[in-house]
Amino acid sequence: MYLSRLKLWDFRKFGSSNGFDLAKPNLDLPFDAGNNLLIGENDSGKTAIVDAIKLVLNTYSYESNRIDELDFYTGKSRLRIECHFDDFTDSEAKNHIEWLGWKTEAGGRKPTLKLILDVSKTADRILASEVKAGPDNDGHSLSFEAKQFLRATYLRPLRDARSELTPRKNSRLSQVLLSHEAFKQQPGIEHNFVQKVKKLNNAIVGFFEGKDGDGNDLDTSQQQGKELKTIIDTYLTNFLGKKSKFGINGDNLREILESLFLIFESELNLGLGSHNLLCIAAELLHLEKIGWEGLRLGLIEEIEAHLHPQVQLQVIETLQHEVTRTKVQLILTTHSPNIGSKVPLANIIVCNNGSAFPMGAIHTKLVPTDYSFLERFLDVTKANLFFAKGVILVEGWGEELLLATLASKIGINLTRHGVSVVNIGNTAFLRYCRIFQRVNQPYMDVPVAIVTDADIPPLEHGETKKTPDPTDGSKMIDVPYTATEIAALLTQAKAQKTQKYNGQLVKTFVSEFWTLEYCIALSPRLSKLFYKSVLEALKEQKIDDDVRDLASYETAISNLDSHFSDWTLPQNEIAYQIMDQILTGINSVGVAKKKISKSVIGQIFAKNLSDSSEDFDLNNQTTIQYLLKAIRYATGQ
Repeated sequence: MYLSRLKLWDFRKFGSSNGFDLAKPNLDLPFDAGNNLLIGENDSGKTAIVDAIKLVLNTYSYESNRIDELDFYTGKSRLRIECHFDDFTDSEAKNHIEWLGWKTEAGGRKPTLKLILDVSKTADRILASEVKAGPDNDGHSLSFEAKQFLRATYLRPLRDARSELTPRKNSRLSQVLLSHEAFKQQPGIEHNFVQKVKKLNNAIVGFFEGKDGDGNDLDTSQQQGKELKTIIDTYLTNFLGKKSKFGINGDNLREILESLFLIFESELNLGLGSHNLLCIAAELLHLEKIGWEGLRLGLIEEIEAHLHPQVQLQVIETLQHEVTRTKVQLILTTHSPNIGSKVPLANIIVCNNGSAFPMGAIHTKLVPTDYSFLERFLDVTKANLFFAKGVILVEGWGEELLLATLASKIGINLTRHGVSVVNIGNTAFLRYCRIFQRVNQPYMDVPVAIVTDADIPPLEHGETKKTPDPTDGSKMIDVPYTATEIAALLTQAKAQKTQKYNGQLVKTFVSEFWTLEYCIALSPRLSKLFYKSVLEALKEQKIDDDVRDLASYETAISNLDSHFSDWTLPQNEIAYQIMDQILTGINSVGVAKKKISKSVIGQIFAKNLSDSSEDFDLNNQTTIQYLLKAIRYATGQ
């Protein structure tokens, strides 16, 4: 069996100002039978989901799980949690016969179990409640035995694993071991582990009395233990009239296990990360009990706590393999893009603004080939989009490097607004934007701006079209586009891209003209600084090529004001010549030809723009307004 669904009414942030309606839960979240990763920004509801499950199921750890005032949605006096379970084996179902419901599926009727925690409060207290179960809305009390088969394994967030593995009363390690089959005690029979420890204790006592394990005197060269104890006892006799006794603490199994520690073999003084791994491995013992007829559910918060990024990947890979091998269910939370990039997209649940959005195929607009594509290309840098309050998808490095600087110049800090600029490295926007588009409401409350080029060259580029020869209609000739035709192609390209990508909170912002670089070069206020950046990028590339004589490149940069007939040419001609310099390495400024990297240009231009104290009047630069609109949309401006 597995936890197939969680429903919440007015629990913490999952609530509404509307009346309490059992037909309309504030969260109705399906889970996969294997791995489930809850991902999202801080305070998005990840912990609330885990805590709701814990309140209903309880855990193997000795900790209090009780409803308090803060669990009620603001202004509400009633909350409800339902946990639904499916896919029972016969041996699992027999433990809950009187509480089971039945549902019809392909292949016949199958058992299902619904646990209910319904809690109300008055002005001065929370009313007593208990977890019930049954197919109706009220349920019936669960027996103690039935509850024992429904406990979950839980690892708390930001755990102090070193403390939890330290020998002490009620240590977490002793709790884990006591619940394992290896330490199950038969009534009236002393566990053989206790017998072994008692035998060792006798040997320890004997050592400090100068005897071996059989009570025989040790050699005179081995009497140091007795001599040590004699000195201590002399003091204690004078202090209090008592003597000492050395030994391993505990006369029963619990006390003995509380004295155990767990470390890596041959390693001492472990760090928090290593202790965390030991803690996870020990806790997962609960999920692999031999012959266990109950729930195998692990709840792990902040799986990445204290772990190096590379180790995070190893841990999540291992857990995904174990989920498949052992048929256990895991519900994990994370703040780590490393983890988010490693888990299959279909197993991710994005928490956002009081809702949770499973990424499975039946919930999103993603198509099957999207999943395989995104598994290949949704790396750790792109996985930032799962944590963002707003997303800007761009097709190249130029946009990624420049957008934060442009935003800063118009008084917007993308980082403070929680906006991720994601460079997808191609034009497969549809693959990414469908992550944020849902089959049914509620829709994701994350504005997604797509920034893309129109990709229609200007008239100066000399683009031609095939048209019948006016002198011989049987032949086709190449005829240059007219300005009117270029304008029509631009309009058509923008409309097609907008129609292709737009939907729900995804909105497309297409360049006003050819490309990002051309639009910047067309701006009267930005073109000179941009061309300076182009020439500096060319110089940097020549340095990388180990060119020693850089005089011509430095001269071209220092003579910037004299280029393009002292910048008196029409702006479209200036822009096209700048693009010619980038794309073909035109040598009109007296430097060697070389195509220039757009990413290097973007980086240098962003820095030059950021460092400049000049007012570039960006809000009135029409050719780059599509970029500024995208920034404002993603930040909710």
